[in-house]
This record gives sequence, C-alpha cells and structure tokens, in this order.
Amino acid sequence: MPRKPLRILCFGNSLTAGFPAGQPYAIKLKEKLEKAFRGPDFAGVEYDVEGVPGDLVTRGSFIDRMQNAWRIAAKNKKPYDWTIVLGGTNDLGWNVPTDEIITGLKRTWETPLVRHGKVLALTIPDTRATYKDNPKRRDDVNTAIKQYKRQNFFYFDLYNAIPYHNMEPSDRPIYWNADGVHFTAAGYDLMGEKIAEELIRIMKLAEAQDTDIMSIASDPRQRRAIESMIFEEERGDPRLLSQGYIVVRKKDLD
Repeated sequence: MPRKPLRILCFGNSLTAGFPAGQPYAIKLKEKLEKAFRGPDFAGVEYDVEGVPGDLVTRGSFIDRMQNAWRIAAKNKKPYDWTIVLGGTNDLGWNVPTDEIITGLKRTWETPLVRHGKVLALTIPDTRATYKDNPKRRDDVNTAIKQYKRQNFFYFDLYNAIPYHNMEPSDRPIYWNADGVHFTAAGYDLMGEKIAEELIRIMKLAEAQDTDIMSIASDPRQRRAIESMIFEEERGDPRLLSQGYIVVRKKDLD
C-alpha cells in the first residue's frame, strides 16, 4: 500500500491566510517539510488553509470553522495529521478578557485532539503597538498556551521566533507590513520556515525515540546528533517536557 501524504490544516485568522500579501505561510511550510522528508517512503504534504481575517477566537466563527473543517475531512476520509492553530490577536484588539481567549483556544484545540489529530498551537506574535495593557495580556495568553498539557498537543513560540521590537529596525520592513501587525510576503515565508523547523524537530525526535538509532543513522555524527536530542529530553528541558515527552532508553528496558 502506498504511504499517505502528510495532511496539515493551517487554521486561524489573517496571519494564517497570509493577509495582505496573499501568501500564506503554508506554502513555505510545505516546501521545507518535503525537503526534509523527501524519499521513496514519503508521499509529500497536503495542506488546507482555513484563515479568516478579523475572526475572533471568542466571538466569531473560529470554533465553528474548526469543527466544520474536521467534519469535511472525516466525510472525505482524509483526516489531518497536524492542525496548526493561531488565534487571539483580534481578541486582544477588542479587549476580550484573557480567560475567555484561553477558553476559546482550548475549545478550538479540542476538535482535532478528540479525533486523534496532533495540534501545534502558535503563540500570539508580537506587534508594533504597545498601547494599554495588550503586551501583558498577550503574555498571559501565551503563557497559558505554553503551559497547556495534553497528549498530542505541542506549541511553537511564534512570538519569540519573529519579534518586532527585538528585531533590527532595518529588518522590520523586510518582514513586517507597514501596519505593524501583519507580515510581508517575506515575513510569511519566514513564518513558514520557523514552523516547519519545529515540526521537523518534533517528528524526527518521535521517529528517533521509536526506532533503533543504528537503523536510521549509520554516520556516527548523525547518531551523536540524535542521541544528543534524546539526552536533552531526558535531562529535563522544561520547554520540551511541557509538551509531554517521556523518554525511556531501550537499553534500560533490556
């Protein structure tokens, strides 16, 4: 039987849709994943972009859209392996209480998780505006995302991956739209690359933990790199442990 392609749902609002550049990050995500896993046993990547500019996690169509996307996938017998979720920027702009945003995100994640899909939740990214208490409220939501623990749930810290205020001023026009909220085409490409790097890391680490290292890495340097990743997990990297990894060495079971 031929292997099935890796299916990904990129879900969110304008930052998922690639507004206003018309270039969703999913394009670069697919490119990077297929380059990383190319080979006779890899059937490629299929993705759907479900991003509606202006939508709110709490008061829009966010949760209904997620449920509908998975309903259609189930009907077509094409479930998603990964669902990448980004939301909350618009809610912050409308001064929605943080506890409501967090509750809305958890309800959104629930749809793929109960269907045995994996979720990669993205933290709310930086913006140029620093008015009112938005930075603190954003940090509170992002902390809740990073502290959430559930099987098949992972997060990626997009806020730190593509900063605004900690970026060189000369680089901002390259990656950020003039509104200081959305990205340029180059910015969405960078977003896709960063997310792809995290997915590749998670997937390769899972493969390494489930497979005899000698069978997937004959080069001593490759073996050392994989063993280093696993050892890092065992030392207790807080960020990785928060994603639910538990590692047992094969030799400890023998």
